[in-house]
Amino acid sequence: MLSALSKKKIGAITGVSVSLFLVMATPAMAQASKTLVVARPADIFTFDPYNTQDDRSMFTQLTVVAEDGMSATFKLREDVTFWNGNLLTADDVVFSLTRAIDQTGSWGFLFSPIQSVEAVDAHTVKFVMSEPFAPLLPALSTFAASIYEEANFVARGDTAGANPMGTGAFMLESWNRGQEVVLIANPNYWQDVKPSVDKLIFRVVGDETARTLQLASGGIQVATDVPANQIDQIVAGGGKIVTVGGSAVGFVTMNQKKKPFDEAAVRCAMAWAVDRESIARSIYFGRAAAAKSILPTSTFFYDADTSPIGFDLEKARALLATSTVPDGFSFTATVPSGDNTKLSIAQIWAASLAQIGITMNIEQIEATTAQELYNTEQFTMRISAWTNDTPDADQLMGVALDYQPQNGLHSSYRNDAARDLVLAGRSELDPVKRQTIYTELQELVNRDCPFIYTVEEDRIFAISPRLEGFVPNSQGKYSFENVTLEN
Repeated sequence: MLSALSKKKIGAITGVSVSLFLVMATPAMAQASKTLVVARPADIFTFDPYNTQDDRSMFTQLTVVAEDGMSATFKLREDVTFWNGNLLTADDVVFSLTRAIDQTGSWGFLFSPIQSVEAVDAHTVKFVMSEPFAPLLPALSTFAASIYEEANFVARGDTAGANPMGTGAFMLESWNRGQEVVLIANPNYWQDVKPSVDKLIFRVVGDETARTLQLASGGIQVATDVPANQIDQIVAGGGKIVTVGGSAVGFVTMNQKKKPFDEAAVRCAMAWAVDRESIARSIYFGRAAAAKSILPTSTFFYDADTSPIGFDLEKARALLATSTVPDGFSFTATVPSGDNTKLSIAQIWAASLAQIGITMNIEQIEATTAQELYNTEQFTMRISAWTNDTPDADQLMGVALDYQPQNGLHSSYRNDAARDLVLAGRSELDPVKRQTIYTELQELVNRDCPFIYTVEEDRIFAISPRLEGFVPNSQGKYSFENVTLEN
């Protein structure tokens, strides 16, 4: 993850303290030739935040608060430069965020109430809203609100997504697609305390066992997406475990353009056939619990008391009997190759589905390819997990249930009542009323089953004992400007 964080308090608006965060694509600062290698299961797709659909591809962002909910103004630091030494100005922020709020973009829905972003002067930016916008701060902290240099982007044209220009502590040296991203120290980094790592490598290692073995051998210093069944082995070998709970939930997306997934009865029958307790016990070894919502538990407005879906094969059969395929059907589910956790979930679920007449064929595909098939909606069913990039419910509810921007999280799910509730939750400033809205949305999901949740799972990282200061945030996002790597 590429991020350098610049924070500057810029005053109070109607009694609310406002902080500005500038974060851009990062690379490392020099000192005694230290290289940090991170193994992740898949490659990124682009360094362009406008088009990316995976949270491995990101720069750095802004954060703000509003006055009456209709506008927000903030000051930028005056000592921040891009990697090439050019000064960051309000024009760069306006350019980046005008692209971000474009409703035809991948993540424009996150900013739908923002009508315009304006430069007041060289170091002041103003947002103008069409209506109150409750999750403005969380939205501006996402990778979709990344800030990058206008001049570089315009000059690069169609290749801008492979040639970024940010302000972070690390900058891009090379990108070998499908293999690794190499970041090096930014000599123009504005922050006084410089990172102690001088090179940062994000290496694609799709097989989770291979990531563990490379950590033990010293070939890498961070392994992401660690399965629970390898924790004891990692600790016994001297590795350290870092976990983030409450931020991720197992998530199944069905392509509802393909029959019979367009029928709620079929989707709900399959949902009631998920043995979540068995999955949590046999696959996660106590580091997961049966999920009760598509929202992770640490998300604002999470509500477990919304008639959650459990495991009941009789109910599953009864629901399937009301569908156009009462005797069952066959389909193919996609899981990333090398991800034994997702494979095991699919296998346990397939055994239960077989008891109600549904045959699941499991297809393992290389992780980056599987992501691309999902992005382009060339999949039937995808077994994965969801992590909110912010603690606000709007992000997941927006991308999943507001069908205009991202086609219902690539599911083709359409429900006008759900979309109306999403828009209402976005414009409601009263947290009590927002809770009512999001509780109703979770109840709707449990009735209509547009997506199927499995288990609430920890985000698990394994790190070298040489590494200090690796601290993911509450959503499991991580950066490296504050880490140290001992010899």
